Amino acid sequence: MSSIGAVAGRLGLGALIRVEDWLIAGWVAVVSPVLFRSGGGKGPFDPDQPLEGALRLAAVGAVLVCVTAKRRPDPAAAAAKRPFVTTAAVGPFVGGLLLVTITGFVALDVASALVTTCLVAAAAALVVVRVIVPPLGLPVRRALMTPFVMVASGMYWTLIGSVVLPGDAPALRRAAQLDPHGMLLPLGFLVAFSVVFYAMLVYAPRQAAEPEGAPAVWVLRYLAFAASAALGIGWLSVLSG
Repeated sequence: MSSIGAVAGRLGLGALIRVEDWLIAGWVAVVSPVLFRSGGGKGPFDPDQPLEGALRLAAVGAVLVCVTAKRRPDPAAAAAKRPFVTTAAVGPFVGGLLLVTITGFVALDVASALVTTCLVAAAAALVVVRVIVPPLGLPVRRALMTPFVMVASGMYWTLIGSVVLPGDAPALRRAAQLDPHGMLLPLGFLVAFSVVFYAMLVYAPRQAAEPEGAPAVWVLRYLAFAASAALGIGWLSVLSG
């Protein structure tokens, strides 16, 4: 934790917690719980969620434009020289992109034949983007990537919400009071899973848009994300009780 404090003193709060982090925090603490409750408590892999499905596919489209369009040279990013970080993030980024794409089509309950048509049309559109769209600067790349990390964070919250809030929050709280140690294993799994999820669907995409941030900085950002998710679970469980 001392390393985080040292980084904080050297960079300042604005370089540690960026606009994307505030947007993610608001999304998982407020917006995701509201969508979850209004949608009947459906999980991220359930169909018949037109709003969530449209948001996921729109966010994927913005990401594809971000990574396909030519980039405007960024001297600061070139000076950072983080080839390993960028390369290591490629695998999780692609996996996360596929996950959000699949769940988007599932949420819309799209037929497989139509999915193929959509993918072919998207590929053709990306060729056009590559040819005619002028090089994108760093602020535009960050803006295009932000909806994706927000939607992806909301998917994680929905997954946790469907486990922790199965429609009987008071019973869940009574079980935790009777056997608090029995809750340690599922809670530990959720925490461990959140680290993997954050690396795949938040850290990796943001590195694709802009490679930045020391490890201590990303630990702080993850803690802010985890606290926001817990806040969303907390206030919704109180209302459910």
